[in-house]
Amino acid sequence: MKIDRIDVNAYQAKHRKPYSNGKYTYATTDIVICRVFTDDGYEGIGWAHGTDIVVDTMLSLRDRIMGEDPFNVERIWDKMYLPKVYGRKGFETRAISALDVGMWDIMGKVAGRPIRQLLGGYHETIPAYIAGGYYEEGKTLEDLQDEVRENVAKGAKAIKMKIGLVSIKEDLERIDAVRDAVGPDCLILVDANNVYNRLDALKMGRELDKRDIYWFEEPLSPDDIEGCAELVRKIDTPIAIGENEYTRWGFKQLVDAHAAQVLNADALVLGGVTEWKKVADYAMASHILIAPHGDQEIHAHLVSAVPNGLIAEYYDTNLNSLLSAMFKTHIVLDEKGHIAAPSGPGVGVDIDFESLKQFQTYPEK
Repeated sequence: MKIDRIDVNAYQAKHRKPYSNGKYTYATTDIVICRVFTDDGYEGIGWAHGTDIVVDTMLSLRDRIMGEDPFNVERIWDKMYLPKVYGRKGFETRAISALDVGMWDIMGKVAGRPIRQLLGGYHETIPAYIAGGYYEEGKTLEDLQDEVRENVAKGAKAIKMKIGLVSIKEDLERIDAVRDAVGPDCLILVDANNVYNRLDALKMGRELDKRDIYWFEEPLSPDDIEGCAELVRKIDTPIAIGENEYTRWGFKQLVDAHAAQVLNADALVLGGVTEWKKVADYAMASHILIAPHGDQEIHAHLVSAVPNGLIAEYYDTNLNSLLSAMFKTHIVLDEKGHIAAPSGPGVGVDIDFESLKQFQTYPEK
């Protein structure tokens, strides 16, 4: 079995309305999909969020891995990861991630098993939280409450909201309004997206301690590892970081510094399934839980594969405007607020390339 073709396609769809977190505003969903074909008829699918840089990197990398057996994921990963040219940190590592997912999809299809089982198959279902609570122009506290009530009505037992774009006082009012809307039993997670300095992060953290918040995500710059470790020592609310970290080496620094109780390691960012499993195992050896940022279609497999898998993030069409068109079937929450990884071989989801055509940006239509 050898790789004999890799196709790359990019897609973009506008959001109904731009939305913001503490630091960034998003107007579109941008996804690059790779299709890895073998000489004996198998096809593996992988994808990453991003635009031109991801496309260009995939196109450059495909020549490096042509002719390889997709089961040799360690050798393929090593051929793609060239720190002076490709990988280490940034959008180029996302391209590596997508191609790596494509290899695991092929391996699962050959074995007739989902990725969840190839990696260990520890949980049958896993808890999930619905991501949301963004800032939007004209969005009121009542609108925010309506949003989280809708998510609870969908089966959510945990929801995440953004903080950091407004003052701490205003954000605490938003958090209290969400608690009033969802009741005492729904878990609330808050995400600052790296917006705070150390003083404000500590101030907010001490307020969160009074409010039974499940975790405080990305309170500081992703480069302020010492600051996160200090926050872990000073507040009770667990710190969750890692969606902006890359490779086993980056996460080793976080773990060794005791900078978080939860790692938000995203396989579509950090280097793919091959690298994610290394991160999860290193975290487990240090008794740290793992709860990936990002797409449930891949992370349901990964969280359910390992003993230290905690919870998965769940996006709906409000945050991913390509979601409805991209997949032929969709993961849904059960009555317990859990999700199950797709049971089909490999990634276990079929991409609807016909529906995506209207959003295609590369190759140009």
